[in-house]
Amino acid sequence: MNQMENQKKNKVQSSLVMVAIFALTVGLGFCPPLLAQVTGGDAPPPDSVMIFTPAVPLLTDYLAISNAKNGFGLDLLFSASGWGAGAFIHRKIASNTTLFLNTGISGRRNTDEFENVWLGQIPVVAGKVNRLFMIPTTVGVQYRLFSGTLQESFRPYVSAGVTPTYILSTPYIRGGQYYEFFNSFGYGTSYLRVGAAFGVGAMFGDPASGSLVGVQLRYYTIPFGGDGLESMKGSPIKNFGGVFITLSVGSSY
Repeated sequence: MNQMENQKKNKVQSSLVMVAIFALTVGLGFCPPLLAQVTGGDAPPPDSVMIFTPAVPLLTDYLAISNAKNGFGLDLLFSASGWGAGAFIHRKIASNTTLFLNTGISGRRNTDEFENVWLGQIPVVAGKVNRLFMIPTTVGVQYRLFSGTLQESFRPYVSAGVTPTYILSTPYIRGGQYYEFFNSFGYGTSYLRVGAAFGVGAMFGDPASGSLVGVQLRYYTIPFGGDGLESMKGSPIKNFGGVFITLSVGSSY
């Protein structure tokens, strides 16, 4: 009896297992769309990557420009003798040290000169005998100050150099004869003297812009030697140096 009852139980259990497998199979046949929505959903669109070109220089570009080693430009000179013009070039050889060469041309006199008398129908300066011109050319070293504490937009410096100078004397009135300005150069006398120049100044603005703007107070000492050279009769100039204020505009690269 027991054996027959066990067989019946096994048959019942087998039937239940078969029914469960059938029900599961039928259920899965209706569920794929639902399962797909739950587990995955619609496939996401592919990622799009946008690459922008910067409208302003990157940091590396900025540093490349701000570390420019070379520069050139023009100078406007002002002194007690009047105004003049010049040019400069320079090259940075260390973080705070720059080699430079500048030159300029300016008139030279030691007193105020005004046309105050007439020579025939020509207004002239009484007592003036020569027109004097100088072309100092300075080769030197410039050293930047306080680079570790001041911003790049303000760069003070000191400078010093050797200054070979070309001096030209043209006649103004000699023997009662007046020499017109351009014609007088045909009767000029040239001199070459060597002096020195010392300066203190500053450059302004953002160096990354590639532009140079500066001002300098420059002192020249250019001994002429001997009895000097006269612009006004009886007042020879024995040193062609003096104080100049220089305004500079240029470019760096």
